[in-house]
Amino acid sequence: MLSTAVIIFREILEIAMILGVVLAATRGLADRGRWIGGGFAAGFLGAGLVAVFADVISNAASGMGQEFFNALVLFTASAFIGWTVIWMKSHAREMVAHFREVGQEVIAGKSPKISLSVVIGLAILREGSEIVLFIYGMILSHQSASSIIAGSTIGLVLGTIVGWMLYQGLIKISTKYMLKVTGWLLILLVAGLSSQGASYLSAAGYFEHLSTPLWNTSWLLSEDSIVGKALHSLIGYSARPSAIQLMFYGGTLLCILSIIAMMEKKQKAKALVIAVIVGSIAMVSPKPVLALDEIYSPNSEYREISLEYNGSRTFDRNPAKNNVQGNEFALEAGILPRVTVEMSGIFEKDADAPSRFVATELEGRFQFFDQGEAWVDSGLLVAYDQATHRGDANTLETKLLLEKDYGKISSVANIGFEQEVGVNATGGPDYVFLWNTRYRYNEYFQPGIELQNDLGQGAELSHFNEQQAYIGPAVWGRLFGHLKYQAAYCAGVSDDAAKSAARVLLEYETHF
Repeated sequence: MLSTAVIIFREILEIAMILGVVLAATRGLADRGRWIGGGFAAGFLGAGLVAVFADVISNAASGMGQEFFNALVLFTASAFIGWTVIWMKSHAREMVAHFREVGQEVIAGKSPKISLSVVIGLAILREGSEIVLFIYGMILSHQSASSIIAGSTIGLVLGTIVGWMLYQGLIKISTKYMLKVTGWLLILLVAGLSSQGASYLSAAGYFEHLSTPLWNTSWLLSEDSIVGKALHSLIGYSARPSAIQLMFYGGTLLCILSIIAMMEKKQKAKALVIAVIVGSIAMVSPKPVLALDEIYSPNSEYREISLEYNGSRTFDRNPAKNNVQGNEFALEAGILPRVTVEMSGIFEKDADAPSRFVATELEGRFQFFDQGEAWVDSGLLVAYDQATHRGDANTLETKLLLEKDYGKISSVANIGFEQEVGVNATGGPDYVFLWNTRYRYNEYFQPGIELQNDLGQGAELSHFNEQQAYIGPAVWGRLFGHLKYQAAYCAGVSDDAAKSAARVLLEYETHF
């Protein structure tokens, strides 16, 4: 009921704003009521046709899988309402100015009176269609008829009252705050609709490896409770969400916020949101080659060339987990101000096998903005590994790179995936989260802490002990001249991880 009341209130308020502006701008115009009323009737009729055809399409689509069609309706409603939120946030002033200008041109005789019918009809059609799609989506989400009717009535009455008050000029100062609050509610509502659409796709057999519930909070807040039902309708709350539901929910939120940030040209928000979106896209994807991997900064060094060795090893009493090694030898260069490329050879050693040359890698790192320009430094890593042995799979790796400095404290996070590709690919995607924080005491010694977690794939995502998680102390610095180092010794904190693991990185750098 709450979600229905919010959406109906918002849509009626937008209609009332348009009507109010046009009525105020055409005060004194003969027959304006007839032309505006005609436009209102035409728009209302068009919205009614949308309602009729929604049911017709639903019946026609019964053979293609009702779950798929339900998801399509929910996604369509989500897209319509989401775009309205974005448009209103960025063009509210232009909208008011446009309708005021239309009214003034009609009074001056520059435009025919039918222009009033056209602008009002299109406005009613747009808002009415969104209401129809939303209510139809609520029906597909098994909302009761009584709650839909009650919510619609509340939203209609409140929207009409507030619209009339706006027209009378009684609460002009509060308008922007009201629109801001309802705008945020609608953003959460859109994310909830998208998440519910994903659940229908999951029920139809899509995204099987991402359909396992990640947790169950029914003991804390059941969806059958009054509060649970309200939150489910209003913001899409689910007591047992799957990975695909969370991905659609978060992805929808981030897409809407990013577009708003870009259109408002807020650089800091823009940088942060773009970074998070790329990370969200990256996180839709076999185990890291190294037991502990290198954690990359997003910031590139232009015209720097370096030779690098990166190695890691596990330690465990279990022979199957002990002495798993990864060794990588690389040449990298900052070829552009915010672009670094790297070529490397990768060697692996399993616990019960000798070391072997397994792949050559081509890697690119792309820095989004100049260092310090945005609230958080951000970048993207893309790498392709070409297997050297017939029968082994090639791999594609993508990571979001983030870094934030607070005085002498620096934190870096890498979020992404590694996916097998080619004819020998067997599985994936495999998620990874890497993070470290260090204190920059001086250039030679910087102590800190490091966390690395190979989150796994499929059911492993919801079972921590099936992941490979490590945490422990680390140190960074410069040995002398152009030679830099990193080292970490981490304890395995999940059952699938080795008892401990160590990594070391040596990098000789110079400029050209």
